[in-house]
Amino acid sequence: MKLYARICFAIIGLIAINAQASIVLGGTRIIYPENKKEVQISIKNKEDANKYLIQSWVTKTDNTKAPFIITPPIYKMDANGQALLHIVFIGDKGSLPQDRESMFVANFKSVSAMPDELKDKNTLQFAMKTQLKLFWRPVGLKESAAAGAWEKLRFSRQGSQLTAKNPTPFHISLLELSVGGKQVKPLADSSVPESLSMTVPPFGEQIFSIPAAAVGDVSWAAVNDYGAATVKKRQQL
Repeated sequence: MKLYARICFAIIGLIAINAQASIVLGGTRIIYPENKKEVQISIKNKEDANKYLIQSWVTKTDNTKAPFIITPPIYKMDANGQALLHIVFIGDKGSLPQDRESMFVANFKSVSAMPDELKDKNTLQFAMKTQLKLFWRPVGLKESAAAGAWEKLRFSRQGSQLTAKNPTPFHISLLELSVGGKQVKPLADSSVPESLSMTVPPFGEQIFSIPAAAVGDVSWAAVNDYGAATVKKRQQL
């Protein structure tokens, strides 16, 4: 019975992985300049046979409603189909800080369309959810300044904790972080996804847990506006 259960979960895992790999978004983050009426992101179905229903929406980082809409909010993707989704700000610009970026989360949920021959049968369907960070960038913040913001992080150590301070108006998403060559992770908080806890907010800080016996310099790399990795930078502690 246990072997049967393990086989079932393995099959379910493979199905889920396949579904996730089938729907591809045209980016790993979204930058929304304040002076734009909308921004777009492409989405593609890589499968030759299956169709998918795509539901898209934007939330705040605490999963509450955000002042954006994505159109179309629900889209049927044919096999090998592709489309552009439009993200539109519908709120009051004055309600957002003008001296720093604001971060939101763009959500994309894909469900495989049910074939006609299976509609009257008991079947399992899997919904795969992808989340991208969406950064609202006030008009006074320039892309050229954003490009070098990650280099301005400053780190300090107190015992087993590492504090990253961000003196810039941009969110800095860390891709790699280590002390003495040992990987450093965020302090455990089940309510915060790791992708968000690896982001240092504007004019703020983030605290990380240093592995036991890790000594030496801190080194880090970040993700730029285009989703690419920066080079590594090193600082003495």
